[in-house]
Amino acid sequence: MKKVKYLFERDTELKDINYQALIAFKARYFQLLEEHPFPPAPTAGSHYEMINYLKRKDESKPINIGVYHNITPMEAANRIASDLVIINGLIQLVASKTELKEAKFTLRLGTTHHIGKGDFTIKINGEEHEGEAFNVAPTFLKSKMNTTTKKWLSNDILKHILINEEAFAFIGASLVDKRVFKVENWHV
Repeated sequence: MKKVKYLFERDTELKDINYQALIAFKARYFQLLEEHPFPPAPTAGSHYEMINYLKRKDESKPINIGVYHNITPMEAANRIASDLVIINGLIQLVASKTELKEAKFTLRLGTTHHIGKGDFTIKINGEEHEGEAFNVAPTFLKSKMNTTTKKWLSNDILKHILINEEAFAFIGASLVDKRVFKVENWHV
């Protein structure tokens, strides 16, 4: 099975970038979303057709969806939703904490993972702060938060957790981890 590929250079476009480069990357990301939209869903809508459409790749005809090559619509939707929480979340975080405007950012979009690193790193004043981000349904928020906080339990470099705002529909103003930043309008 062929791997999913990125339609951008992860090592140069997303490593140690400044705030202006982050803004520019957001524009590029949305341009790729426009250039490579989701394929039309089957019109009949039978369970078999929909499952194949959402979850199966035709290896002989790989497709581009957004910033990804050779991906299923379901996987693309999950990755793109999380990517946009990272991108828009960092931009909104900088707007709320102006001292971060001078920081350098490394983004790990899609399924990019490095041991001991989060979904993004913020370098400021000689320190590295790790961050996690996710786009989650309200019914799954508690479980996802528990998994995230347990993952970083013995490590205090996790400083930020970016989460789509609508995930908090059921908990409202309940106690939320102080590292959580609610990302508004993550999709625009």
